[in-house]
Amino acid sequence: MHPLRSILPLALFTAVGLLATDLYLPAVPSLPQQLGGSIESAQATLAAFSAALAVSQLVWGAAADRFGHRRTLAFAVLLQLVAGAACALAPSMGALIGARLAQGFGVGAAMVIVPALVRQSFGDGGAVRALAWLGIVESAVPGLAPLVGAALLVVADWRTSFWIIVALSAIAAPLMFRVIPTARAMRACAPANVGAHAGGYRRLLRSPVYLSYALGHALCFAALLAFVASAPQVVEIWLGAGPSTFSLMQACGVAAFMLSAARSGKWSDALGLDRIIALGALLQFAASAAFLLLAYADWRSTPLVVASWMLFCGSLGLRGPASMARALAAEPAVAGRAAGLLMFFGLGGAALATQAVAPFLRLGLAPVAWMCAGFTLASGAVVLWGIAIRGRHRAAATEIA
Repeated sequence: MHPLRSILPLALFTAVGLLATDLYLPAVPSLPQQLGGSIESAQATLAAFSAALAVSQLVWGAAADRFGHRRTLAFAVLLQLVAGAACALAPSMGALIGARLAQGFGVGAAMVIVPALVRQSFGDGGAVRALAWLGIVESAVPGLAPLVGAALLVVADWRTSFWIIVALSAIAAPLMFRVIPTARAMRACAPANVGAHAGGYRRLLRSPVYLSYALGHALCFAALLAFVASAPQVVEIWLGAGPSTFSLMQACGVAAFMLSAARSGKWSDALGLDRIIALGALLQFAASAAFLLLAYADWRSTPLVVASWMLFCGSLGLRGPASMARALAAEPAVAGRAAGLLMFFGLGGAALATQAVAPFLRLGLAPVAWMCAGFTLASGAVVLWGIAIRGRHRAAATEIA
């Protein structure tokens, strides 16, 4: 792996793929009028993307371990470009949902391979910082996307957003391939990976340390994605506002994430990774409780919703890099599969949560608030379990030594 600055092209390509949802989010409430269908079918264009993205993590993780990062990404880039064009040309809601499935599958490769590359290239402290900067870059671009998407709706329709994604993907891909190590270089840097692929997913599923940190991160990440997917409807139905309000909320959330992620490495050095993870879990649950309070007190205040959302996003920025570093370090011999399974949990949970709350979005903030509270409470419980297990393993290793 190249020096830390080489993360930028990798992160930019991943972020461009994530634009596939964020850029056209402001247009989702209007899709039923333009293509026919219901709110549920419009939300299905988001859930289909998330579901395909989730399943793809298992496929791309195994493919990267077996065939190498460069060849796997080359095929994925081609699929991403073709599927993006199909989305832009979709004549009906059903066709758009199908194209979004293919697009989600193609976009997923970078989300698996990039974190694995980063984790294999740095020690614990460096990995937290590198993953934090990776998260900052990846969140900044999609975070600004709703603002651009809302502006696009003034001068063009939702199809333009997909053509923009196709163009940006074609530009970013060559930059990414310039910094990806060859298979020979990766084998030289990480010889332990050779021959370790058989039974990789079984190995991960039998590792309580990996599962605890991976599930803890995946649950809070899923809650965030499901909230973002549902937020345009909540803003329109419950707050009585439009796309510009959603774009503002998204931008504020991304800013909070970036600020906390930028400090995550330094705070992890001072307090330890496990304490940072636990603190982030506690703050995220507090943000979810604030959503519930706003919903049941019927305080339809945009500033209060935005403030709660900033706390939620900032908490993930605080705990996310440390959680990812712990999870990927648990089984370094199968780093590609480890990253893929973690993202499968998170994206699969997001897809299920998005569709589960979709029929109830007419009720406003409450269904989304309950989803966030449930996911963050479960995440906190899993995190505490993981910290306890890791502590016992370290104590046992000390006694043996």
